[in-house]
Amino acid sequence: MKNVIDDLKLTILNLRKIILEFPAESCLVSMGDWTPRDILAHMIGWNRYTITACRQIRMGDLPSKLVDTGLDYTIVDADSVKLYNSSDCELLLDEIETSYQSLVNFLIFMNPKDWDKDFGIRTEENTITIESVVRALLKNYEYHLNQLYAWANN
Repeated sequence: MKNVIDDLKLTILNLRKIILEFPAESCLVSMGDWTPRDILAHMIGWNRYTITACRQIRMGDLPSKLVDTGLDYTIVDADSVKLYNSSDCELLLDEIETSYQSLVNFLIFMNPKDWDKDFGIRTEENTITIESVVRALLKNYEYHLNQLYAWANN
């Protein structure tokens, strides 16, 4: 668990660094389907959804945000972009840190045996565990960090 938490923290630090290198006005400039602001709002939402998902898994329930009717979680992501709608990327970066710290606190104070415990949650392809949900969050961060690096280098 500690390795994943450390990897998340490093990825968030790198996300902060790259966002702060962009000119402030580029926060709302579309770079494909997303703006930097959209990515930040999206990740804040997923930090919060991950906590909820972990709670639902521990109760033996399929995480509700995994049952999204949109292609590639478009409904969940649109909700986050609407909810975290600030145009101030620095403010959104602070909220990423706050929501990340809430997730870390949840993980640190849960029973460590729950990290990779099979609570019986399944999709057609996978067993869903707290570990798998948190690792999916990390992959999401890494994906968007790579997008930001690509935009910065264009």
